[in-house]
Amino acid sequence: MTAPAVSSLSCPQCGAAITLRALDQAETVACASCGSVLDARDPNLRVLQGYEEAQKFTPQIPLGTRGVLKGEKWEVVGFQVRCATIDGSSYYWDEYLLFNPYKGFRYLSEFQGHWNFIRTLSALPVETRSGMKPAIFMLGRTYVGFDSMAAKTSFVLGEFPWQVRVGDVVKVDTRSAVYLSRVATAG
Repeated sequence: MTAPAVSSLSCPQCGAAITLRALDQAETVACASCGSVLDARDPNLRVLQGYEEAQKFTPQIPLGTRGVLKGEKWEVVGFQVRCATIDGSSYYWDEYLLFNPYKGFRYLSEFQGHWNFIRTLSALPVETRSGMKPAIFMLGRTYVGFDSMAAKTSFVLGEFPWQVRVGDVVKVDTRSAVYLSRVATAG
């Protein structure tokens, strides 16, 4: 596999060098120096969000690190920290965005030493019920969850193929998380 070309630019907020590894696949990039979220599609790297969070996180796997997972070469191009608050306690986990120019993007998440290699699905699961509980059905199996919560993006660094912002909130549904974890380990 040939390494993808790398493009270097300067952050319009602080002047630090910005390296784009996923090139035309990236929609946003977060500056490693000042934390500003920039529009990677804009030749001038327009600032989409200035960095305002007091807390800064350091990835265990630095951006630009290359390695092999599931027999394929991947490069870490993005890092985000998400947080869910449950019963007054906050739980943080790391998500690494991996890129391979031939395979696209994958995700590597870490929570308390537990790692998951994740890929997106090409089709949505069908929402159903199992007894009185909500469930999803996909690939001939039914998955019943036990909880759902909101997960907030607390920190971003590097490139992302979507318009990421600190403060973004997504719904986490354990039915989907269990399914995705199962698919990632099986495929």
